Order: sequence, then structure tokens, then C-alpha cells
Amino acid sequence: MATNRQAAKKKPAASKSRAGKKPVTKAAVRKPARKSGTKKGATAKAKAAPREKTAAQPRPESAMLRALRAEHRHIATVMQLFLDQLESVEAGDLVDTHIVYEVLDYMVSWPDRFHHPREDLVYGRVAEIDGNVADSVDSLQRDHDRTAASGRELRDMIERWREGEVSGSALVKSGRAYVDHMYEHMNIEENQVFPQINAVLSAEDWRELEGDDQLQPVADPIFGPRVQREYRNLARKLRRNVRRGVERGTMIEWVGLEALMESLEVLSMAYEAARGSTGDHLKQAVDESLELLKEAPLMAPLRCTANNARLGMHLLEAVASISRDALNDLSRVNQARKDRIRLLD
Repeated sequence: MATNRQAAKKKPAASKSRAGKKPVTKAAVRKPARKSGTKKGATAKAKAAPREKTAAQPRPESAMLRALRAEHRHIATVMQLFLDQLESVEAGDLVDTHIVYEVLDYMVSWPDRFHHPREDLVYGRVAEIDGNVADSVDSLQRDHDRTAASGRELRDMIERWREGEVSGSALVKSGRAYVDHMYEHMNIEENQVFPQINAVLSAEDWRELEGDDQLQPVADPIFGPRVQREYRNLARKLRRNVRRGVERGTMIEWVGLEALMESLEVLSMAYEAARGSTGDHLKQAVDESLELLKEAPLMAPLRCTANNARLGMHLLEAVASISRDALNDLSRVNQARKDRIRLLD
């Protein structure tokens, strides 16, 4: 790719023209520098010339970029299943070792052979047009080669692990590093590079790219129209996980709704108890104040104040007791919810 960029700098006349337009080079995408000492006539002519729009409307994403994003979603689904298997290996649970192998065999056989090379062809075209994006896509292309090599190494490690030659802890460590790197790589592509590509490549560029035989889509052996025989176990596992996730999500929502209704009932009962206790204490305070007023009118204010303070303390104690009971009931409801979710798992 570096050779392509150098050629674009040294020989702009040899660059590929598009629909009769002048070749686009790295220098063409930069703003022209303003020269000092410009003549007055030239300045007036420049002012009279219409200005180009600097802020273009964002383009809708091309079909090829949308397809690459969809393939990233498929890869992420497989990586999540791989992480689940690694957690089982680390916990010492029973694991279908063939599923673990199929995950890496799929990664080596499809993304590394078809998905990443398609991205590389798009990256190469972008680097020829815009040198500002060239460094980013060049690092991603090199990373594709490293990822393919590490995927093959990890697949070989899984084979040795199945034979008892590699420990589970070593496999878990290498497997998680591989998954973390895959997620990091895809995040960089989607959040940084894909938007740049979409801004640089025109509709004509995409039409030319789509005519390349190497960019024609290849059916995914798991997520495509037909599941290939060697990946049927992996496909069944993925479908089972999706179905279980939907069922679990529905049950968790139901359990949470029941817990919410029960919690509201607890709060309602606590409110009624506190209101009843407050009313009783208020009625008692009024009745006792009237009695004190009848017995000793002159001393009634002081005696009523002391009596009301005593009754107020009793009310606070009653409300505190009601609050403690309500908190205990809410804690019990929440613990019951957690227990039911663990039972579902």
C-alpha cells in the first residue's frame, strides 16, 4: 500500500481517472494555502468566484459497508459464545470441546479468508484516493494478517488442549486475549474508519469496487442461507443460546414485574400504617390536651407541651418501626427475585 501512496505523490498523471475527471491525489484533498502578496486584481477575481461548500451533507452508508457491519455482528455473536465456553473451562464445568474447536475453525475459515480480504480491497482503494486515511487502513490491513496468524495458532492450541497437552488456564488466557483483540479491531473499524471511508468513496468508486470479483459476497457457512455440515453443531448451539436468552429475558421481566408489584404493596401497607399511627397519636394529643386544660388552665400550656413532646417521640418510634419492617419486607422481596433468577439459570 505504501508503494501505491508514493506513486500517487510522484506521478499524479498516472492515477486512475474517474468519469473524465482529473486524477485525485493526496495534495488535491488539502485546502490550498493562501499566498501573501496577491495582486489586487487577482484578489477581486477570487472574491467574485463562487465559494465551494465546505460542509457537505453526510452520505448514506453504502450497501457494502452495511454488509461488513452485519458480518461484524455475526462475528461478535460467535465471540460471545466462545467467551461463554472459556468461562465454563475456567470454572471446571463440562464443555463440548468440539464446539470450542468449531468457533476458531469458523474464524480461520470464513472471516480470515473472506471478510478481512474484502475489507482490505476497500481499504486499498481508499488509500489510493486519500492519503490522510492511508495510515489508518494500512495498520488495519497489517492487523488482519496478524489476526489470521493468531487465529490459526489458537486453533492449534485448542487441538492440543483437547488432547490434554495444554492446560485449561492457558487456553482461557489466550482465548480471551484473542476475543478482546477482535472486539477492539472491529470497534476501530466501525467507529473511526468506516465513517472516513463512506466520506471519501463516491458512488462511482463503490460501483467499480462492486464489480471486482474478489469483493463479491461469499455465503457465510453459519449465518448464510444454508449451514455447512461441519458447523451444524455450532449453529445449533448459537440458536439454542438465542432461544434461551429470549426465554430467560421474558421470565426475568415477569419475575421483576411480580417483585415490583409486591414492593408497591409493601410500601402501600407501610404508608397506611404510618398514617394510622400518626392519626392515633394526633387524636391522643388533642384529647389529653383538653383534659389538662380542664384540670389546670394556668399550667396547661407547659403540661401540654411536655405531653406533646412525649407523644411525638412515641410517634417517631412507631414510624421508625414501620420503616424497618417495610425495609425488611423489601429486602425479602428482592432476595426472592434473585433466588428465582438463579433458579432459572
